[in-house]
This record gives sequence, structure tokens and C-alpha cells, in this order.
Amino acid sequence: MAILAIDQGQTKTAALLLSEEGEILGTGKAGGASHYKDGLAKASGMMQEAADMAIQDAGLQKEAISQVYGGIAAANWPDEIEMLQEELKRRFSVQKADVVNDCVIALRAGTDSDNAIVLCTGSGMNSAVFVNGKLELVYNNYIDFYDQGSEGLSSRALREIFQSHMGCGPYTSLTEGMKEYFGIDDMDRLMLAFYRNQLPKPLKDACEVVFQEANKNDPTALEVIYEFGKSISQYVTGAVKRFQIEPAGFEVILSGGVFKNSNPLLYETVCSQIHRKYSNIPIKQSFYEPIIGAALLAFDEKGAKDDDAHERCKKEACARGLVRY
Repeated sequence: MAILAIDQGQTKTAALLLSEEGEILGTGKAGGASHYKDGLAKASGMMQEAADMAIQDAGLQKEAISQVYGGIAAANWPDEIEMLQEELKRRFSVQKADVVNDCVIALRAGTDSDNAIVLCTGSGMNSAVFVNGKLELVYNNYIDFYDQGSEGLSSRALREIFQSHMGCGPYTSLTEGMKEYFGIDDMDRLMLAFYRNQLPKPLKDACEVVFQEANKNDPTALEVIYEFGKSISQYVTGAVKRFQIEPAGFEVILSGGVFKNSNPLLYETVCSQIHRKYSNIPIKQSFYEPIIGAALLAFDEKGAKDDDAHERCKKEACARGLVRY
């Protein structure tokens, strides 16, 4: 029998089919979706498409799947998790389907530690906290709008160019970059399109403009990245304080596409802001892609984190390039 692991975010959906011994049998991918933004039918359909590709890659039939473990965007609250679990059971005709927020699988992909927190910064942003092996917190809707991953970073940049346009902020090359990206030359039209959610291109992808201008040392672009990093670091320091965690034994995992950017400022800002309060807390980038975290969580239910299935899964992940760097 096979285990189906799923990672669904707003940008992409990934699927793995694995044996119970940890062998990766097949991989698949599809477009991203969120049941909250796009509806359950579309989100479920994208999971099916990715799974079908993995099943075909493995040379198996759908009936071979005995269990599904999904890390799914916007699986934020118990009613949503229950709804998604029932949908996975129905979609794949299984009795056992586990669902967690996609930031939880990103955390598991980054560490074997029982005490850890992840800043998962992709299209949106979320953070999960494990204490003594128990999932104690997922921030969910408590994440500030302007901290929401690449969308939040882009929103911060747009806020700055609006301020610049009104004479309340300095000139910034972000202005022309954003106008060119969205194909809107008139600032009033751009501002209205933003606030009315009518932008002609994805807001999340506009963050590339921010990093491009930061690489040219535009002061405003650099400040946007710095303030973003400073803000999201508070989710880590807040968790340490809330759960009275010993920092030296608590790992901080950084994951998500925004942290893959070659510009060092975001990573360095997050590290420095955390270390200003807790200088002995270890921080590292997640090595494995989040989909591997879904697989490892499924294996966690079956055995110790250092058993053969876990180790084989990690080895095969490296061989298949399912790593972040």
C-alpha cells in the first residue's frame, strides 16, 4: 500500500507517492489553489491533478493509496481541517486522511527537533510552533496583512510609492518598476486597482520588483525589506516568550520562496532581530522542500524519527532534487 503526501499552496500543488518503507514511488505537480480564495472544488481538483501525475509516475492505480497526508494552504481552523480531511477521504477513497496547515509540513521538512518554529514565507505567510513534540500554535489569521509573504512585501512597496507620489515620502525607483510590472502608468489607477483588488497581475509576483530595486540599492526598497524582516521576526520572539521556551534548545526554521531570494537583507534582518532578544537561538534555512515534511509527518505516526523509513525518504528526496538549496 502507498502513502500520498500533498503540499498545496497558492503558487503550486505538489504530490508524492511513497511506500511504507520510505521509497518515493512517484511525483506530481499542478497549479496552486486555496480553498478559501478559490473554492474547495478548485483546490481539490488541483490536488487530484498532482496526485494523478504521481500515481502515473509510480505506475500504480489510485486504489494503491491507503493514506493521505496533506499540508494545505488556508487549513487554519478545526472546521476547515475537518472539511479538507473529508474531501481527501472522498477524493481518494481512503479511510485515513490527515490535514495540517502547509506551514506545519514546512517546519517538519526543516528539522527533526521536537522544539521548533517556522517562518514560512511564500505567497502568504504563516508560522507554526512545536513544543515538546506537540503542535502548540499555528498563527493563522493572526498574521498581519503586511506580513503576508510576497503579497505583504509587495503591498508594503505599493504603500511606499503611493506616499512618494503624494510628496509624503522620498523618490524611489520602485515607482517606475511597479508601474511597469502592472502595466498601469497612472498612479490613481494603480492605487484604486490595489485597494479594489483589481490588479491586472498577481500581487505576489511584484515582490521581484522590490528585490530587483534593492539589488540596485534603492533606499526605499531596502527599507521595505528591512521593515518586513523586522516585523515577521516578532512571531518567533513572541512564541519564545509565550511558551517560556529555552532559546538554546529551540530551532527557528526559515522556509518559503521569499527566503530563496539571493538578496541577503531579509535573511540577515530576521536573524539579527531574533538574536537581539535571544542570541543563543539557532536559526537555519529548511533543507528539504515542504512536501518532504508531509511524508515525514506520515512516517512519524508509524515509527521513530530516525528509523529506516525516515532515513530512506530523506535520501531519496536528495536524489530527486526535492531540496531547497
